[in-house]
Amino acid sequence: MAALAAPQRLEAVTPEVVADSRRVLGRALAESRRSAGVTQERLALLVRRSRSSIANVEVGRQIAPREFWMACDVALGCEGALLAAWGRTDALARRLREQKKEAQIRYLLAQPSPGCVCRELHRLLAESGWSS
Repeated sequence: MAALAAPQRLEAVTPEVVADSRRVLGRALAESRRSAGVTQERLALLVRRSRSSIANVEVGRQIAPREFWMACDVALGCEGALLAAWGRTDALARRLREQKKEAQIRYLLAQPSPGCVCRELHRLLAESGWSS
């Protein structure tokens, strides 16, 4: 049986890091939009969103899906730059969610009573991609 390699230690991600990344991403959208000479209203029409959604995304207050960033990339001629930046932000948000699940699992494993803890642990492991 092959020995398991030691897991690589990933750097912890905080909610503040994710929020900062979303604000930076929003600023990149606003800068790209202005550089292209496009108003929030026009971009909203092009990507089928409301102007207020565009404004909220630009300040990092609203989360937009991958399709939104793809549409903005095309509409503003950014050649994938916005989508790549969204991918980095999304990776941070996914890592934060993973960390929260890992913390729940560690907490549950430390509990003395196995009854309901086992069901909750099984649910969390299943959500994290572990099979039973």
